[in-house]
Amino acid sequence: MLTFAAEGSGHGQLEINGNSQPVSYELIEAREEDDSRQVRIRLNAPRDWLLKQGFNGEAVLVRDNGSRIAVRREGGLAVDDSVSVTLEGYDDTHGDADDVSDAYPELKH
Repeated sequence: MLTFAAEGSGHGQLEINGNSQPVSYELIEAREEDDSRQVRIRLNAPRDWLLKQGFNGEAVLVRDNGSRIAVRREGGLAVDDSVSVTLEGYDDTHGDADDVSDAYPELKH
């Protein structure tokens, strides 16, 4: 069972097919029962920009520190969707709180 541990926000670039767009994102850190950690990344992007770039359900968030995280939207995207599209990604590669803090200094514990 996941338990809330911390949250934060930051700014980066959303990349699709070599093109980028500045975006803000939010982070939520959750702790598993075995004390391992998972970070959820969530952002909103302009629908029309996504469509113009040939968005196929996945993009890459490039954080200020240069790390790259895949963000996705399930299902297709069409002109009749909301003008602001939510994309999400997950990072469960960090074993403990110190590891997560080092990788995501924007989290506020």
